[in-house]
Amino acid sequence: MNINNLSLDEKIGQRFIMGINGTNTNEIINLVKNAHIGGVILYKKNYKTYDDMLALIKKIKLANENNKLPLFIAIDQEGGRVNRLPKEIHNLTNIYEISKKDINLVNDYANVLSMILRDIGINMNFAPVLDIDNDSRSSALFKRCFYGNEDMVTESAIKYIEGTHKMIIPVIKHYPGHGLTKRDTHFMIPYIYSHENLEKHIKPFDNLIKKDIDALMVGHLVIRGLTQFLPASISSKFLDNYLRKYYNGLIITDEINMLRRNPIYFLIYRHKALLADSDILLVKVKDANEGYKIIDKYKKILKNNKYQEKLNRNLERIIAIKDKYKLNDNIDNLGIDIDQINKKIDLLNNKL
Repeated sequence: MNINNLSLDEKIGQRFIMGINGTNTNEIINLVKNAHIGGVILYKKNYKTYDDMLALIKKIKLANENNKLPLFIAIDQEGGRVNRLPKEIHNLTNIYEISKKDINLVNDYANVLSMILRDIGINMNFAPVLDIDNDSRSSALFKRCFYGNEDMVTESAIKYIEGTHKMIIPVIKHYPGHGLTKRDTHFMIPYIYSHENLEKHIKPFDNLIKKDIDALMVGHLVIRGLTQFLPASISSKFLDNYLRKYYNGLIITDEINMLRRNPIYFLIYRHKALLADSDILLVKVKDANEGYKIIDKYKKILKNNKYQEKLNRNLERIIAIKDKYKLNDNIDNLGIDIDQINKKIDLLNNKL
C-alpha cells in the first residue's frame, strides 16, 4: 500500500489502536468502520466465553472490509496473572517460573501461545515483558518478567521471540524498564531521579533491538534529564532525540488514558502524545465519541505541515509491519480445538 493512496483521515486513523474495557463493543465497531483506526485491543470484559471472543474478532474484521489496510488485532496476553483469554482455555504459567525452570521451555511457551492467538485471529501481542524483576511482591511486575539479570533476560527474550515463529507480532515492553521503580503506572506516574541503574535495565531492550525486533512499547516513566519531566511514552525529547537515534521499528505507547490518574497531565498528555514520535497510540476509550475527540484534536494539529511529514513516517513504519506479517481480515478457518490446545498447555505447565 502506497501512503499516497490514503486520505488524511485514513492516515490519521492508522496511528491508533483503540479498545473499550466493557461489553459495548459496538462502539469500537463504529471507530473501525468510520474512523479507520489501525487496530483494536481486546480486553477480557469484551467477552465471557471463547465463542463470544471468536464472534467478536470476526465482527471486528468484517467491520474493516471497506478500509484499505488490515487491522492490528491486539491483546495483552502474558500468561500467569495477566491473562486475557476466556475461561475455557487453560492459563499458561507465568513466564518467570518457566524461564527459571528451563530457558528452552520459553521457546515452547511462546510457540503454544502464538499459535493460539494466531488461530483465533489475533496478530499482535503486548509481550514479552523485558523489565528486570525488582523482587517485590507488591510490584506491578511480580512474576511477569523473565527470571534473572539483564543477560539472562536477554537470552530468555530471544528464545521467546524465536518461539513466535512470526505467527504474531510480539511487542517487547516496557521500554526503558519498569524495573527501575516499584510504582504501578496504573495508579501513579513513577519519577526516576537517578540514572545509576538505567543502563542495566535498558540493556535487554537494546540487545533485542540489535536483533531487529519489530515493535516495542514505551512505558509511562519520568526519567530526570531524559524525558522533560514527561513520561517517556509522550516525551518528544526522549522518543525523537534518544530512542529514534538507533531504533527504526514500530514504537507503541503504553495505554495513554492511564495518565489521566495524574492531574498534572490531565490537560496536556494527549497533546504531547500526539506530537511525540511514537507510531501508534494505545488508547482505552469509554465510547466512540471519546475516540473521535482524540482523532479530531490530532487532525487540528496536522494543519502544521511538519507534523504531516512526521505522520507519513509513522505510516511507512505501520504499513511495513502490516506487510511483513501479511496481515489480513479474513475470517475463514478461524478457531481452535480447545481440548487439543489445553493438552498442550497442561503438558507445558506440568514440566515445572
